[in-house]
Amino acid sequence: MRGMSRLTRLLLGSFLWLAVLVSTAGAAALSQTEIEQRRQRLFAIMLEQPSNLDVAFEYAALSARAGDLEGAVSTLERMLIFAPGLARIQLELGVLYFRLGSYQTARDYLNAAISGPNTPEEVRKKVKVYLAAIEKQLKPLIWTASTYVGLRWQSNANQAPETRTVLLNGLPFTLGRNASRKSDFNVFEASQAHIEYDLQSQGDRIEIDYVDYSSWYFDETWLDTVIAEITIGPSFNLDRFGMENSFASVYAIVNGSLLGRKKYYGTLGAGARFVTRPSNRSEIISKVEYRRRWYDNNSDRPRATGRNGAEYRGLVEARYLFSPQLTGAFAGRVTREAVRVNFLDNWEYGGQASLTYTLTPPPGTPRFPWKVSLTGGYLHRTYDSPDPAINALAKQRDDEFWIGGSLYVPLAKWLTLAPMVEFRRVSSNYKIRDHKAFTATIGLNFRL
Repeated sequence: MRGMSRLTRLLLGSFLWLAVLVSTAGAAALSQTEIEQRRQRLFAIMLEQPSNLDVAFEYAALSARAGDLEGAVSTLERMLIFAPGLARIQLELGVLYFRLGSYQTARDYLNAAISGPNTPEEVRKKVKVYLAAIEKQLKPLIWTASTYVGLRWQSNANQAPETRTVLLNGLPFTLGRNASRKSDFNVFEASQAHIEYDLQSQGDRIEIDYVDYSSWYFDETWLDTVIAEITIGPSFNLDRFGMENSFASVYAIVNGSLLGRKKYYGTLGAGARFVTRPSNRSEIISKVEYRRRWYDNNSDRPRATGRNGAEYRGLVEARYLFSPQLTGAFAGRVTREAVRVNFLDNWEYGGQASLTYTLTPPPGTPRFPWKVSLTGGYLHRTYDSPDPAINALAKQRDDEFWIGGSLYVPLAKWLTLAPMVEFRRVSSNYKIRDHKAFTATIGLNFRL
């Protein structure tokens, strides 16, 4: 075997590649119990026929499918003793070591797989993808950040009803100035940062996410807002359990907010997230979170502490690449608030969908693709009990709809012009909560 010709080696490699494809296809139709039973039979045959490469390859394929990556690795490495230098075996070893998080060893095998002059083109393409992923993984610290700053106009900045006269428990009431509809401009910034630190343990890492939003109004300064949140926790690579391209993470949550330049609330909480990529076109993200929120009373909001309590969130989001130009994102969520004042307890559920299309840049502009995005969504809120100050006989029910559009025009690799528009409508049986608003935004997005 050690002296086999290059042609013989190529033919043997092709035969073994076909064998592993057939084995994998057959394994896909087997249950976990049947796979384990088949592995035991193949193992017994390997003890009697250690040079039988067909049996060894099928055993390695079934071991990988069963989640026994170490067993698959040891089998393929033994095969290299009988068939040294076979690119397809080296490729499979590189992929398995990548799944195990042993990136240096994976890189050695992948480079060996493409070192020969007759390496098949499909092997070279697959190796190229994995080598790029390894280079990323070998960096212990990875971070990204962006900031979006701009000017926004809102037709109803304070989310007030269209009229100043409403019914409270059946009696007409005229709202004060701050409670009636006000249009206004504001300048804003929204930033986000993501940090990953590789623990050098089978792909596990520490993840830190930071987001903030601030807005400063021209006239209605009592609406000035600052919100910041940070989450931190470990993320575990699930390849060790046979779940490729999947991660599970747990994290702590800390956030806080100012409203009208005064302390509004602070939050502590925890969450769990599951991320999987079933294919190179799709990604599914699901998470659950618990938040405990504390509000501060002040002269503008003397009863804010009535909102002290717990919030529970569940979210599922799917992203799909329909074509090189068209991407879709679809999300559903449910939220439960259980706070100090009973009539503020509520359930909220709904969803959002967006489509983003990539455009060829017009002549004479920077050679970066433009993008246009359309977004729409719906939320329904139901409160547990009536608010006695508004309607002592009926619980509040809200239906919220929105639709929006965005255009992304890259000015440089790190800078994008991003105008946006949105229309939002809240329809409520409590007419004091009934409102609609149109928003127009022009801003610049800086990527670091």
